[in-house]
Amino acid sequence: MEEEEDDDGWMEIINLDKLADFSRRIIYHNFDESNDQYSDKEFLEIVTQMKLNAENYEELEELLPIKETTNILKSLCILKNRKKRTVYLIKEDDYDEFLVQLGQRMISNIILGLVKKGLVESAFDDEKNDFVFWVKKQDDENDTTN
Repeated sequence: MEEEEDDDGWMEIINLDKLADFSRRIIYHNFDESNDQYSDKEFLEIVTQMKLNAENYEELEELLPIKETTNILKSLCILKNRKKRTVYLIKEDDYDEFLVQLGQRMISNIILGLVKKGLVESAFDDEKNDFVFWVKKQDDENDTTN
């Protein structure tokens, strides 16, 4: 993995971009496949060896862009000078939070894609103080009767 645990509970990230890419692949693969039958070690091995074809890579980049993923990861890290180099450090709990945020971001981006395609409608509900979504009926678009 692209991190090393520090004595004080912080993990040092050896390669931020590689960890960001690996993390988004974890979320992408976990969302797409049923992985209950795999141990954590087997699952991580599958993700590590996962090769994406052009179509799947394009979908991954649309759902969890690498730049956005890296920015989320950076926001949860601190920079520290160590032996003539600057490193990123992250707490294990913050890395877990990062994975949760990626999962939420992926779902948001899926819904946004459906809204853009006109398959889902959305509106802001003042009572709930949140957006609500519903599937657009085909009759709504094709109905010409009044």
